[in-house]
Amino acid sequence: MTAPLHIRWRAWAVGAGLALLLAASLAWPLPEERADAPHTLTITDRHGEVLRTVYPDGRQQPVPLSAIDTAAIAALIATEDRRFYQHPGIDPLAVLGSMRQNVQAGRVVRGASTLTMQVARTLRGRADRGLWDKLAEAHLALRLELRWSKERILAAWLNRVSFGNRAHGIEAAAQLYFGTSARDLTPQQSTFLVGLPQSPSRFNPYRHPERAEARQRAVLSALVAVGDLTPADSAHWARLPLSLRSRSQAFQAPHFTTALLQSAEGQRAREWRTTLDASLQREIERRVTTRLQPLRTQRVTNAAVVVLENATGAIRAYVGSEDFWNPDIAGQNDGVRMLRQPGSALKPFVYGAALQTGRYTPATILPDVPLAVPSAGGAFTPTNYDRQFHGPVSVREALGSSYNVPAVYLAREMGAAAVLRTLRDAGFASLDRAPSFYGVGLVLGNGEVTLLELAEAYAGLARGGQRPTAQPWAWHRTATGDTLHLPPAAPEPMGLTPATAAQLTDILADDDARAPGFGSGAMLRAPFPLAVKTGTSQDYRDNWAVGYTPTHTVAVWVGNFNGQAMQEVSGVTGAGPIFHDVMRLVGGGGAFPDPEGLTTAEVCPESGQRPGAFCRAPRAEVFQRGTAPSDTCTVHQQIAVDTRSGTRATPSTPAAFVENQRYAVHPPQFHSWMQREGLPLPPAQGEGTSDAAPDAVVAQANIAPEKAPLVITNPAPGARYILDPTLRPAYQRLHFEGHAPEGWTELAWAVNAEPMDGPWRLTPGRHEVTLSARDPHGHRHTSAPRVIRVLALEGRPPTR
Repeated sequence: MTAPLHIRWRAWAVGAGLALLLAASLAWPLPEERADAPHTLTITDRHGEVLRTVYPDGRQQPVPLSAIDTAAIAALIATEDRRFYQHPGIDPLAVLGSMRQNVQAGRVVRGASTLTMQVARTLRGRADRGLWDKLAEAHLALRLELRWSKERILAAWLNRVSFGNRAHGIEAAAQLYFGTSARDLTPQQSTFLVGLPQSPSRFNPYRHPERAEARQRAVLSALVAVGDLTPADSAHWARLPLSLRSRSQAFQAPHFTTALLQSAEGQRAREWRTTLDASLQREIERRVTTRLQPLRTQRVTNAAVVVLENATGAIRAYVGSEDFWNPDIAGQNDGVRMLRQPGSALKPFVYGAALQTGRYTPATILPDVPLAVPSAGGAFTPTNYDRQFHGPVSVREALGSSYNVPAVYLAREMGAAAVLRTLRDAGFASLDRAPSFYGVGLVLGNGEVTLLELAEAYAGLARGGQRPTAQPWAWHRTATGDTLHLPPAAPEPMGLTPATAAQLTDILADDDARAPGFGSGAMLRAPFPLAVKTGTSQDYRDNWAVGYTPTHTVAVWVGNFNGQAMQEVSGVTGAGPIFHDVMRLVGGGGAFPDPEGLTTAEVCPESGQRPGAFCRAPRAEVFQRGTAPSDTCTVHQQIAVDTRSGTRATPSTPAAFVENQRYAVHPPQFHSWMQREGLPLPPAQGEGTSDAAPDAVVAQANIAPEKAPLVITNPAPGARYILDPTLRPAYQRLHFEGHAPEGWTELAWAVNAEPMDGPWRLTPGRHEVTLSARDPHGHRHTSAPRVIRVLALEGRPPTR
């Protein structure tokens, strides 16, 4: 039965309308071809040596089809679109075959995109792959086929698709993987490259070489299937070695150039001339690998190095990890910009703030004796790296030997807020929490900073207290060929005068001040003036060495990106050797400048005062104007002793029994330390003898315990201590500190009435600490008990 005429006319009209609409849609303009004239960006070192070539918009400079190896074109068609020259942009047979296989498999196992549709996808620039996107790609493919020749479509595909590792287009891929041009590719290399774009990540030849080789074999099989290659030639090509360029040859200074690209994203230029020295960079990379090798057995996997030129802040070398391409060590993490705890590397800036006040000098005596510092969670008791106390030490020795206890004492005197303010003034913007979060332990590095921040801050010391901002580049060349010179950023004041910075430099360059804490090891020495400081974080998770000459600053970090603790590797044994090598490569810069406002004077290093008649080894010290001591040493004294009693002689002592003996008379706070070290205290005044038994109790001396003249200075009253589950028990011990009147002897400690000999291992619970001593009459006295509490913390304490 024939449909009525008016219905046939309507159907015809609808069909004609759709045909006209389709025809009109095919006339729509094509998307803008941004790939026609992209600007290649070349990143070069300070001398113009190429470090890396990239394309700011992510695409490659097109090359004509005639400049591409013919084997690559044949392999592309055989693998991706065998009916390329027969279809109009959409391949109906491929669509039907794909539908059948996908239905049979119950999932998507085959696509039907033609080369033209793949070009359309790149032109649209959309990552979505929904139904409407596929229809839009098919529509654009039809329009491309109407406007472009097949050769132009092939050239667009070969110039636009990603070949992995930021290489877009076959020319970039040929340069990256084989160091040659697309024109000079061998057939074997061409078939290898053509297989990568199907899944650049899955077939990444640097990460998955076996997958990339399997993909090449699939391309060779496709050429055999279409008759463009014999099976024998296919087998021969599959056996030939590819000679893939090493990843380090792909581009130099990968962390540095990656950081540049991230910081300057969106900028368009033809060249970035950087401040980096490529030859120095390569040599440092070799030294890092060499020095890390013997540390592998101590659970060390990584290191980072940055070298700055002090005058301008120019970055001369930037090594972010031991191997950028090694995923086993997370090599693409950047150790130069990573936040880690710096250990003692922050101490110089806190000492600098103290020197700046004029109340402290390099000769000022600080106490290195047991110290309890109240904190939010409980008392904080710092210990030194060598687990020893050194009694009265000068600022020079305390900083040079990096003793922890005097640094915490100084930080406690300043206050946590002042310590944090000092470090922020020095440029450590990463310390962005409240003072209460860090406490005075910040002087020991319990906050997190970057290696670059450390390098800038130490370069500021070399510049007399003016911190430079690290400069990664010297100039840009724009797309029009203009050169834009980039002047260094203005230096930032650090709150230190040139005189204070010079005092810190003098201490950090003093091998004698460093020797008590580090010995005379060669890793921190150089045949030229060199100021250096090391740091080791809690439980050996990070170690550092940072130092400078008048011209350059070098900062080194050694550790593991996953935070695993190293096996007792310190800043001297871990970062120190790398620092030593890099400093020798950079070379010295002459003598450090001597700014105005400084003077020298002789002092006794044990008292910080002018030398007296009995001082053993006076030394010259550097002072800011008006701060040199004027009083004479009171520590070294000559005392007349009655040889019969061992007490001090009196005017009535016969001359035959008087002997002049020399003593170091330190303040009472050091007497307990002197006793532990076996150092003699001066004798008491002679007052006769007593018939009381030697072990007489306090009551026999008619002195009540609460009035016994014995002072406990550590632990503090009501102190609370928290056991850290991340530290070994051997490191969680309490050193008691106290003193008795002059002439009292045999000081002894007890916990819960149990005698103690040496540091007491912290044990959870309530405890009573007492101090006892024998007076000159032979009577023994005991102090009132000092009550402390020790808490056990479950799990790891909160960290940032």
